[in-house]
Amino acid sequence: MSLPQSTNPSFWTQTAVAATPGKTLQEEIRRDVTIIGAGITGLRAALELASSGASVALLDAHEPGWGASGRTGGQVNPLAHAVPEKIIAQLGNTFGPRMLESYINSGNELFDLITEHQLDCDSVQNGWLRGAHCTEAIKDLEAMHQGWSEYGLDISFIEGQALRDLSGTDAYKTATVVKSGGCIQPLSYSRELARVATEQGADIYSCSPAISVTPDNRQWQVTTPAGKVTSDWVLFCTNGYTDDTLKGLKQTIVPLISVQAVTRPLSDAEYNAILPEGHTLSDTRRVIYYCRKDNHNRLLFGSLGMSEQCNAADRKRLHKAIHHVFPQFSAADLDVYWGGRLAFTPEVLPHLHEPAPGILAGLGYNGRGVAMGTVMGRILAERVQGKAPEDLAIPTTGFKAFPFHGLHRLGVYSAIKYYELRDAIDTRTG
Repeated sequence: MSLPQSTNPSFWTQTAVAATPGKTLQEEIRRDVTIIGAGITGLRAALELASSGASVALLDAHEPGWGASGRTGGQVNPLAHAVPEKIIAQLGNTFGPRMLESYINSGNELFDLITEHQLDCDSVQNGWLRGAHCTEAIKDLEAMHQGWSEYGLDISFIEGQALRDLSGTDAYKTATVVKSGGCIQPLSYSRELARVATEQGADIYSCSPAISVTPDNRQWQVTTPAGKVTSDWVLFCTNGYTDDTLKGLKQTIVPLISVQAVTRPLSDAEYNAILPEGHTLSDTRRVIYYCRKDNHNRLLFGSLGMSEQCNAADRKRLHKAIHHVFPQFSAADLDVYWGGRLAFTPEVLPHLHEPAPGILAGLGYNGRGVAMGTVMGRILAERVQGKAPEDLAIPTTGFKAFPFHGLHRLGVYSAIKYYELRDAIDTRTG
C-alpha cells in the first residue's frame, strides 16, 4: 500500500525566491552522473560534482524542492535521536565517531554553505531549544547533554524564567540549547541550491521522473517518459518519496508524515513575544511538537500526522498542540495547512547504500533532513569523486527491509494513537 502523492502546497511556496526556469528531458544524453531526486540531498550532490567539473543530469518528477525539501519546517537540528554510546554500539568504533561528527558539524556545514554561495533563504542560526514535555523526559535530556557535550557539541541546559524568556511559553520548565541550530526557508534553500548548481554546469530536468534504471556496457541508462540519460553513476536521493525504481530501496525505510500549519500574520507584539531571539523549538514527545517563526511575521507549528493533505484529525492535533504550547492561539489563528514525508529507518540513522558498482543511494534522515540531507549530498559526491567507502563518514550498508513494511500505514496510524496516549499520560503525571 503506497501513500497518495500530495497536491497540497506548503506555505513556503508563498514566500520562496523565484525558481530557476525548468526544462524537461526530451532527448538521449550522456553525462558522468545522473541524480534522481532534486531535493536537498540531490541538489547538494549536484552542486559539489558540477563544481568539480563532472557533467551532471539531475532528474525530478516535479521540480526542485517539491517534496519534503520544500515542505519541511526548515529547522536545522544538528543532533541525532540517540546518545553517542548507542550510536557507537550500532556502528562500531570507526563509523560511530564519524557519524557523531557528521551530526555535530551539520548545522555549521549548512550555514557555511549558505554563506559561501550567498544563498537567499532567510537563514537564522540562533540556536535550537528542545523542551522536556514531562519530568521523566528531563532524564533523557540529561543523558543527551552529557553524551553529546563529551563529543564536542555545544549543548547546554536552560530552565525556569530563562527558558520562558527565550521560548515565550510556560509549557516547558527544562530544555537544552544547541547553539549551532537554526532555521531556513527550505523551499528557497532548495531553489537556491538549484540555481548555483545550474551556474556550475549541472543540468536540472523537472517533470522528468525516472521510470527505469538498467545496465548499459558498464554504465547505467536512466529512462524518463521522453528521454534517456547514460552515465557512469546513478545517485538515488529520494528519501521519503522513494518508489520501486531501485528494487528493494523503498522497503528500507518507512515514510512518516510531518504535518504543519502557519498562523495568520501576527502583530509585532504577538510575533516578538514568541521565541524573541529567533530560536527554533521542539520537544521530547513521542508525537513531537515543533515550531519556529518564519523570520517575517508568522509562527509555524508542526507534529506527526497521517495525511500530506493535513486531514481533519491532523488539524485537530495541531489545534490542540499549538494551544497547549502557546495558549494565546486557537484554531481560528491558523491559516495554511500542509504535510510532507520524512524517511524513518529502523536504526534512526541515515543510510548509505551502494548495491551495484555505480549505483548509490543516500536517505533516511528521521526528521533531521535539512542538515543531514545537506551532509549526505556531499558524502555522495565524495564517493563519486573516488573516495573509498571505508573512508566515508557514513558506513555503506546493504539493503535491509523494514519489518512488515507492507503494513506500515496501519502500523504508523496505530503507533501515533498509542504514543499520543502515552504523551498525554506523561504530561498529566509529571
